[in-house]
Amino acid sequence: MTIIILGDQLDQHAAYVFDRLCAEGADAELFDTRDFPGRTTLTLGAVRGSGSIRLLDGRQIDFAEITAVYWRNYHGVRTENLPEAEQSYIATNDARSLLESWLIDLPARWVNGWRAFQLHQTKPVQLARVAALGMAVPATLLTNDPEQVREFVAAHSHCIFKPVQGGAHTKRITASHLTDENLANLALAPVTIQQQIVGADIRVFVVGQRVLACEIKTDAIDFRDDQAAPIVPVPLPDDVAEQCLQIAAALELVWTGIDLKRTPDGQYIYLEANPSPMFLGFQERTGLPLGDSLIGLLRGE
Repeated sequence: MTIIILGDQLDQHAAYVFDRLCAEGADAELFDTRDFPGRTTLTLGAVRGSGSIRLLDGRQIDFAEITAVYWRNYHGVRTENLPEAEQSYIATNDARSLLESWLIDLPARWVNGWRAFQLHQTKPVQLARVAALGMAVPATLLTNDPEQVREFVAAHSHCIFKPVQGGAHTKRITASHLTDENLANLALAPVTIQQQIVGADIRVFVVGQRVLACEIKTDAIDFRDDQAAPIVPVPLPDDVAEQCLQIAAALELVWTGIDLKRTPDGQYIYLEANPSPMFLGFQERTGLPLGDSLIGLLRGE
């Protein structure tokens, strides 16, 4: 039975999972969606789960043979520029529709599946789901209204901002961000603003029903800006570990990296959950068995 890695060989994490699976004797294949429709083929039938995929090396795999998919990266489709813009538009939509139908409905063990990634693409929904569980979240505003931004910042002593969907690191709001000239940029794109939570950065990996946590020891606003920060394994209180399992379930994640803040008084505040977290650096610096756990999840062990 075959395990598909959705990603490409240049991605360190996709390559790691592929190499580990092959080394352990599993039948694994890498699939870069940018090879579709020009270099790979996909065939779907009217019955759910019927069809096949032919990969770059010419191998054809029936859907029934695919037991699991590791969703590392979805790069979209790559279509040719046709002479007419309308032709290109239709061709791209047709290719994307067929590919995404497969992503949505293939009956396999998805790590993680379509719905989990859609929730991550719409982080306001993700945050609301976690808050509904009773987990503490920062005071948050998502808007493109300059006056709403000013009112929120005035009501909270320290605030940070970040993209609504992601793609840039978190920054602290300063007076320069609140000028009329700068806030006019909200007409181009909205922003996420949150009350800054002071405390330790905790990364929690949930792998199935396993919970593995570590602390990133840094004073940076966004720990990704401190590449030299020490990272150490830490135990989680039982109730927090259970909350992390509940968060993963609510967001339809079987594998995730959840970012929390632990305040000086011991409260844990949820920040966000990633459906395809980078884990090799955390594993190397903490000794946590993240790769083993992920491989076991993909193999159904």
